[in-house]
Amino acid sequence: MIDHDPKQAPSEPGGTVKRVLIVSNLFPPVVVGGAEIVAHRQAKALAAQGFDVAVFAGGFAQEGAESGSLSLETGDGIPVYRLILTSLATGENFHRPSDEQRFLSVLAAHQPEIVHFHNVAGLGFNLIPAAKAFGARVVVTLHDHGGFCFKSTLLRDDGRLCTDVEECAVCLPETKASDGTSLPIRLRRDYVAWCVDQADHLISPSAYLADAFAASGVVGKPVEALSNGINGDRVTVRPKPAPEPVLFTCFGYLGEHKGIPTLLAAAEALAREPELQGRWRLTIAGHGHLADPLTQDIAAGRFGEAVEFVGRLPHEQALEHLARTHVVVLASHWPENEPVTLLEAIASGTAQIATSLGGNLNLVEDGKSGLLVPPGDAEALADAMRRFIKEPELALTYGAYNAARRGLFEETQTLERLVSLYGTLHAAAPVARSAGDGGDIVVLCAGHVSSRERALQLQVMLHRFHLVEDGKPRIRFVWHDWAGAPLWREARLLWLWGEAGEPELPLVAQALRAGIPVLAPTASPLVSVGAYASQIDTYESLLEALGWLAALQDVPATLRSVTGPGPSAARFLNAMAPASSFHLPVRAPA
Repeated sequence: MIDHDPKQAPSEPGGTVKRVLIVSNLFPPVVVGGAEIVAHRQAKALAAQGFDVAVFAGGFAQEGAESGSLSLETGDGIPVYRLILTSLATGENFHRPSDEQRFLSVLAAHQPEIVHFHNVAGLGFNLIPAAKAFGARVVVTLHDHGGFCFKSTLLRDDGRLCTDVEECAVCLPETKASDGTSLPIRLRRDYVAWCVDQADHLISPSAYLADAFAASGVVGKPVEALSNGINGDRVTVRPKPAPEPVLFTCFGYLGEHKGIPTLLAAAEALAREPELQGRWRLTIAGHGHLADPLTQDIAAGRFGEAVEFVGRLPHEQALEHLARTHVVVLASHWPENEPVTLLEAIASGTAQIATSLGGNLNLVEDGKSGLLVPPGDAEALADAMRRFIKEPELALTYGAYNAARRGLFEETQTLERLVSLYGTLHAAAPVARSAGDGGDIVVLCAGHVSSRERALQLQVMLHRFHLVEDGKPRIRFVWHDWAGAPLWREARLLWLWGEAGEPELPLVAQALRAGIPVLAPTASPLVSVGAYASQIDTYESLLEALGWLAALQDVPATLRSVTGPGPSAARFLNAMAPASSFHLPVRAPA
């Protein structure tokens, strides 16, 4: 994590920066979560300061609009180029070459000096290097764990929190290439991380997430913690109604990761207590796949008359409801970044209940601004709500504490930093990247594997490859079809899988012309092609390939061949040696 000096004098509005493009996979009036609201607020604030702002955003298919189509809207005087999203599925939302073409047309039309990305799942992470290649300076605000977790939530399928970022295959062993080839999930993770690393500057709204990226080691670039802040003029402190009954509100997506089942179990327990009847109400506002079951539970009387569901509210209506709320409840099971609902609770002088993980810990002061509870613990959540019900003045006391500290989260401080950052980046000389520049090692992968057994072996090999990696630089395995010119410039090796043959011939020719070594199976027909035979390194088994790949971290980038003279063979031999050759666990010498 890196910090900025809040006393640093800002430059002139962006220095010579005049044109800024904001990129967000969704954008008002299409809103799912806080990231879209933040992107919208920043776009409007920058425009108000005199910047020429445009937005490239996604949207959902509507009647008369085809997936992948691009249209121009105007909202708040800002042009919004709206692309109808094709897919948000894990295997399709991270690399969108067709969307990149439309994005390039917007770059050509707007000519931005700065491109500021927010969430891009569905638009494609490939837009980040595309903006860099265009010549713009690139800033990325990381709103979740998507740079190293394909789910973005760090939650495994069984609802437990993932504690090992190398265990992606536990949730999803493989994804698919456009031609149907099965690809180990590591390739997706490495490509996304490489794209994120292309940014000139990374921002996280919470210290928690900045530290999480640093701890993961997957994304190499440092991350600055900079709160999104809150618009104090829009979210105001108003007198709360008397807390009789105490009014609880949950704003958010109705899904398991948001802790909705835990919240409902807590509400059910409270509804069974006769002495609490009529002394509290819970309003749930939002949308999601649990909306229908919730509606049915309310109709069946599961919560008596204490719970109401109002669906998705426009932001202005949500703020009106917040003004009447005594306690905001956020029961998330996943480590959130900087939840807007908790920020708005602070700005409106509303007490908080939240789970004790992630960015919640940066926003809730336990026993002062609200109460923290363990995630997934319905009994503890019910206890926290019960305390507010039995001590109603506590909600007003905690709310007053939040109102007193709202100035610490004022959005104007964030905007001042962004303006200064834009100017600094624009004034800096561009940095060209190439193989051997000290960055991570890019290995392009290609080839068809027809045997399911061999495909499974390949999965296991790449899933466990981190065990033979030796710190930095990391090796990035990237499917060749995802590689544009910037990736080819950085590539250190083209690795052919399985029965590589004639379809890979153009790839091999391209690699050799660029001076990129090629590693292929001994049985590949390409090895017998006279023009290439002497220029291709070969391997008999995946174990042998593992050895060559592990040795890449010891081979100077200036050497053409993986097996050429000069590299230390220690880690290669260590990776290839059978277990029986060791009496005790050993690590290769440095």
